[in-house]
Amino acid sequence: MSKTLVILLWIFFFSVNHSSAQTSENFNDLKKYIQTQKKLNLDSSEFLSIYHNKELHYLYPLYKSFTQEPTLIGSSNAMQYHADLSQAISFSGDYATVLATEKMSYDSKLTDSLKKIISKQTDLLTGIEFRDAKKYILERARHQKVVMINEAHNKPLHRAFTASLLEDLYALGFRYFAMEALNQFPNASLKQVNILTGHYTCEPMAGELVRKAISIGFTLVAYDDSAYLHTTNQRSYAEADNINQVLKKDPTAKILVYTGYANNEEGATSDDRIPMAAYFKIISGIDPLTIDQSELTEQSTSEYGAAIYDQINQKFSFSTPVVPLKNSRPKDLFDLNLYDIYIMHPVTKYRNGRAIWNSMNGTKKETPVQPIYQSLFMIQAFYDKEYIEKQVGKLVPADQTYITAQDGYYYLYLQKGRYQIVYRDMQYKILGNKVLVVE
Repeated sequence: MSKTLVILLWIFFFSVNHSSAQTSENFNDLKKYIQTQKKLNLDSSEFLSIYHNKELHYLYPLYKSFTQEPTLIGSSNAMQYHADLSQAISFSGDYATVLATEKMSYDSKLTDSLKKIISKQTDLLTGIEFRDAKKYILERARHQKVVMINEAHNKPLHRAFTASLLEDLYALGFRYFAMEALNQFPNASLKQVNILTGHYTCEPMAGELVRKAISIGFTLVAYDDSAYLHTTNQRSYAEADNINQVLKKDPTAKILVYTGYANNEEGATSDDRIPMAAYFKIISGIDPLTIDQSELTEQSTSEYGAAIYDQINQKFSFSTPVVPLKNSRPKDLFDLNLYDIYIMHPVTKYRNGRAIWNSMNGTKKETPVQPIYQSLFMIQAFYDKEYIEKQVGKLVPADQTYITAQDGYYYLYLQKGRYQIVYRDMQYKILGNKVLVVE
């Protein structure tokens, strides 16, 4: 990459104003309603937690954001607040609002003259070709002992893509699925998905990822550090060591490692943050296949990444995840050489208000659910075999949403099977439930 282009992109990083995205009408309706309520009994913590009274309450963090925004911003900053809120919304099935909220920290403007200069810079894209991401990864994984792939915690489509790899990786001999998101304490539920499986696994798509891994036959490995007082680097080292312990116990093991954001970077950009994967290479002597799917997704994880993503989308068209190559080798479009492979996800398409990647490559069927209560706001679908009415607050839905389509119906993405549909109002009170069979 030319020095001129690097400078221009960093200018772009600090000045870009991405096209405005809109929060959903249903999200806005909930906000208006909650702001009129006087007795919500919300806690005064600085966190947007999905837990309330030791149960899952997927609307609770939204209530807090609607009523305590100045305090929450004051406890950190506006960028961190919107990142946390975007992550909290991602649990609810409203992906358009996830993206809209993430963009709220991008508040500067890009001048027309700078736009023209950047549009002329094509060095970054010269000679780039794209390969199907799934096929390319499986080709590279065939002779690997350890594959590490990451996610952005507010983007469940990364979980959907990782789920699409599981069966083929199992066929290649991978038997361990190590997840940073899993509960690392003795009370963990690693045989069945519920509130004790982990925090991020309470998001429906993450729950489906874990269910699929269990059903295929993977052994789940909770590798996160259990010591709260560790520094960032101490935590990274502990995580790497936990993964390495699997190899010590089973030298023939092949492990798929699923981590958050940059924790699978193979090098350190600062002494203050050495990633787990960098430590793992040192203590294990194994060079893992590292895959990033957070940087080249809509809005990336920064404005810099978003600028590159937008430039590529202006020149190329693709509808499935791809890997950029140059001279038949993976191309790091950031020229940092921190991962072996970058996945580029296409711009999300929606149908009936829901992101169509919820179909998990067609394994889940778009299923209409008729509203049957006047005060209905949110619907959840639980696997009938997991459903226990008195413990519904501790169960993870197969899918859920508060988005209604133009025809007034809610649309869930469900596999064939028998489900319990739970209907809730804006206060998260259960209005009723009924059985739904998806053929």
